[in-house]
Amino acid sequence: MAVDSTSPHSSKRFGGRHAVVIGGSMAGMLASRVLSAHFERVTLLERDRHSGTEPRKGVPQEQHAHGLLKKAVDLIEGYFPGLFEQLVSAGANVWDMSEAAWFHFGNWQARSQPGLTMYTQSRPLLDSVIRGRLPDIHNLTLLDECEVVKLVANETRSLIRGVELRRRKQEATEVLEADLVVDASGRGSRMPRWLEDLGLPRVEESHVRIEVGYASRRYRKPKNLVTNWKALSIYPTPPKETRMGALSPIEEDIWLVSQAGSLGDHPPNDEAGYLEFARSLPQPHLYEILKRAEPLTPIATHKFPSNMRRHYERLKLPEGLLVLGDAMCSFNPLYGQGITLSALAANTLEGCLAVQPQGDLAGLGARFQSKVASVLELPWLMATSEDLIYPSVEGPRPLWWKMMQGYASRLHERAAYDSVVSTNFAKMMHMTSSPLLLVSPQMVMRAFSAPRGSGGGTPPVLQFTDAPAQSGGSVANVG
Repeated sequence: MAVDSTSPHSSKRFGGRHAVVIGGSMAGMLASRVLSAHFERVTLLERDRHSGTEPRKGVPQEQHAHGLLKKAVDLIEGYFPGLFEQLVSAGANVWDMSEAAWFHFGNWQARSQPGLTMYTQSRPLLDSVIRGRLPDIHNLTLLDECEVVKLVANETRSLIRGVELRRRKQEATEVLEADLVVDASGRGSRMPRWLEDLGLPRVEESHVRIEVGYASRRYRKPKNLVTNWKALSIYPTPPKETRMGALSPIEEDIWLVSQAGSLGDHPPNDEAGYLEFARSLPQPHLYEILKRAEPLTPIATHKFPSNMRRHYERLKLPEGLLVLGDAMCSFNPLYGQGITLSALAANTLEGCLAVQPQGDLAGLGARFQSKVASVLELPWLMATSEDLIYPSVEGPRPLWWKMMQGYASRLHERAAYDSVVSTNFAKMMHMTSSPLLLVSPQMVMRAFSAPRGSGGGTPPVLQFTDAPAQSGGSVANVG
């Protein structure tokens, strides 16, 4: 349930109380937008200093590829009407999934049917455009360069009364009182430690270690290049391959290239090593581009150890406390779900607030943590099931998992030839359809009528107009 940014804030529901949000990244900004419609005051605390579109230290993944899935677009647009038109005006690219070249499970996938749009831009641009809308919310205060050092609770430690914070370059701390505290401070959240300091047991965690390493760089798009696609993704065939590469358009006619490897097989950050990593991918397209494209930035790296869930739904939290975003659940970034899951968490919070009794926050935390855990269950299962294809990744593999992996392999084979199958995969990826769509009778029939063997879909065009033509192969006219 989205809220209209032009409507009066319904602060009467909770009697004019104060909500504090820890962390000013995507999850924190969306949560603050939701809370502003239900509280008299909302304060958003951010440890870093925002400076336009420059990357922030607290968001190391900012320099890597970020696409917005359709589900996220729909939810975020509901909270900030007109935002995506504004984003495109600022330089973001919008394109249809039918314009994406995608190599997966050993084949070029058939182009999906039109209808699913993607927005690609640098993460700093995305954050800055959304953050630029926050000052329009009259009851929302943003405090940069503020670090929360602990929670403030009542004498029985059953109720959170606020936070103790320290402003940058100051030794003294101060207490900011609140009726609700929301932790959206990311994967490195100190909430587990803060709760232990209050006498609570350590929150249970689930990990599926995949040891992903990223290396990203911006390039100027070559003017002599002809393609029939706007974005390119080359994924590995697990478990025999671990390396991937992706190229997406961002602002100022620039390409953002991200290469990644799982299980410690990480791309290097030196010039020769980065190019050699691209050459090792199962298709030559990215390598041929990087040989010719003009690099614009150094190579930025980032490491992601594991899928991680903190099961706050299993812990009896003090009243007046919520945890969401990566502070609660952090997925393998290869699947591009992070922003969408933050939007879903904000939407879940909105639903919980809408039914909360007037003037009473009791039970809100428990209800929210339970509902958001349910929302995350299926995406968690889908993401970790993909990672568990690698034998060295530890995690549960029940009998049904083995059966589903065999069926999924058949669907991936069929997706190379069948645009209906590839479109349904795209809908699942964009979270506009349930994964149960893939086991519908129609999809089962398509899966088992598929031809086996190599060949796959039609390779994408990659032609450099100043290079001599070559015959054969999936890359045309590269020297």
